[in-house]
Amino acid sequence: MVASTHASSPLSHEAAHSLCQLLDQLWSSGGLAANKTAPLLSAIPALKNLLQPLAAGAVGDTENDLKEEINAYCLSAPLLNAHNELSQLGEWQLALLGLNAEVREHWLNLAAARCSEAGAMSDPQVLVKLIQQLGNVSEWVLAQLERTDAHPQLIAGPLSQLERDLLGHSLSDNAAIPALCRILRASFTLHALSEQTEALTPIQPIDNTAKQLASNWCSGRLLALPEYLLSEFNLKQPIKSPIKSPIKPHAHWLLVPQPVNAEATYIQHFAQQPWWFLLSLLSFVQDAWAAEQRGGLLLTLPAGQNAFAPSQINVAVQGIEGDEVNLGSLAEFLVQLLSELNIALYPALTDSAEDMQRLNRALSPIVAELLAKKIWQFFEAGRGEPGHYRIHPDFSDACYSLLLAPLFGYKSQYLQQAIKQLAQTNYTNKKRTSAGNRINLEGFL
Repeated sequence: MVASTHASSPLSHEAAHSLCQLLDQLWSSGGLAANKTAPLLSAIPALKNLLQPLAAGAVGDTENDLKEEINAYCLSAPLLNAHNELSQLGEWQLALLGLNAEVREHWLNLAAARCSEAGAMSDPQVLVKLIQQLGNVSEWVLAQLERTDAHPQLIAGPLSQLERDLLGHSLSDNAAIPALCRILRASFTLHALSEQTEALTPIQPIDNTAKQLASNWCSGRLLALPEYLLSEFNLKQPIKSPIKSPIKPHAHWLLVPQPVNAEATYIQHFAQQPWWFLLSLLSFVQDAWAAEQRGGLLLTLPAGQNAFAPSQINVAVQGIEGDEVNLGSLAEFLVQLLSELNIALYPALTDSAEDMQRLNRALSPIVAELLAKKIWQFFEAGRGEPGHYRIHPDFSDACYSLLLAPLFGYKSQYLQQAIKQLAQTNYTNKKRTSAGNRINLEGFL
């Protein structure tokens, strides 16, 4: 894969600035209306295969029968992951601009000039370190250096003012070398993905009426973080943040926690509070699995914690013979589950222990609400032993009522299967790993 080497009509500062404003809006709401996205797709065609299209809506009697017209585009997992690999939103905006070959040509020229500069130094490790920072982008940089008309120079480019606006310095500055490498790496990864894949299959907008609640949880959907974490993201924005408005996910395109009336029915709660539905379904699967009397799923609370304000709930699987295998925290299990379903968190979290703990804390008030609404129930254990959560008997009965039976039956069957299959797979893998470690240990004894 070689980068395009010849530019015809470079993007002007004004045009690039307008595109960055659109990327700003795309990030802050998780999506853009199709008419607003048009300039982005025109200037950066690679985005066509990286954005998740939303169809105009369902037609006919089949829930997956969509109108052909696209009315919006949302972020996808690769675009969210790219943001996580970068240090700030400004770098993400430039990385997406870098999908335009004309834009990235100057940045590749800068990287080539840095490599030439490092290669002329007496210490070879300087060049080695730079190549390591560039990673796969070295392929593009080498193609730039091999051009017969190549004269790489460390000069400010046509978008240097935009670079300063977004990053605080031009990418030609010495201090910008790490940022330059990160931006080009992200562009390279996204460029490769855009060439390897076709445009994503359109999905429906969110059905907030709850008539098709389970179908909202489809592949390609974005699930907004719990309200606690969304507030945290907005509070942490620096005063000079490139985001012009707070993060506010679009409720018709993303699964977004929304206010619910205290007298709302279960269905209304689940339609407006996706995390409620996910955790309620988890306890329903737990209950159904226990009824089979062939092992089951355990949601345990370490001793010493408040059941209504848990800092971390642990997930475990109990085997048929009563053995238990810990699968990690509730946050870790849910993130794995969403990944299996191809539903991305917005804004994205890393898989670091710190981010998982943040999500665990954000789930705490939701657990308290489920207990208060008698959807979950907590059982105390003996002294020093972990207590555990299960479905509340009243809610368990309600799941089989005329109103909820379809939702907790055939409509969400694929979600229930994903929960159970993930738990069983992790159980089997951890048992196998544990057995292998035991055999290896015995070999040393």
